Amino acid sequence: MSRPTVNILVNNSLNDVVCSNPAGDANYILLGVGDIIAWRDTQQADGDLLTGVGYPVIIPAAATAEAAKMFLMDYSAGLYKQIKLAGTTAGGENGGNTRYVCTAWFSGATATVPYLEAYDDHDHDTWASKPLGYGTPANSAFSAISTTNSVPGSATWSGTPLAGTASRITLDTAPIATSKYVYWNMKHILAATMVDWDTAEWYNTNLVFTIHFTYS
Repeated sequence: MSRPTVNILVNNSLNDVVCSNPAGDANYILLGVGDIIAWRDTQQADGDLLTGVGYPVIIPAAATAEAAKMFLMDYSAGLYKQIKLAGTTAGGENGGNTRYVCTAWFSGATATVPYLEAYDDHDHDTWASKPLGYGTPANSAFSAISTTNSVPGSATWSGTPLAGTASRITLDTAPIATSKYVYWNMKHILAATMVDWDTAEWYNTNLVFTIHFTYS
């Protein structure tokens, strides 16, 4: 079993449909070198220039709130590309009981079930930063739900907080046997307590989302 190629793509359309091409299609954009996943306020629009104004997410005055818009910051195009079906209806956009939002295409078999995980940086060995729960995985600001085999089941799905191997989601029910797409949806939860974070804690650009699997 050789190492499979893995392509990660996001749905830039309002069409809740499968990806038809691992290199991207009319709905899906293939992530490339320098691309970043980010959440922004409602003022940010699909197609805005990365060199233009960036509208950060708004911290709620009390309790928690879901970030409105999830974007691919497309480095090669220099544009914000909205992942329009991401999140839940609580975000106020087009999220909800949506299935085909983010995907990873595997060119071949894996030895283990693939996981979606989040880490403090590209070393992939810690998840102790405040955005990932500050040592309490349940408090991670990012949650996801696997949609490979079904829709979330609710327009206000809770999902699983992402924090390293301590809290992660499986992207399928078994190891990948042959070339296949796996799917998930994601959201970013903001809490009033985040207002106390300093700049370095809030604007953490080193966080990484990772597809974790083994092969032989």
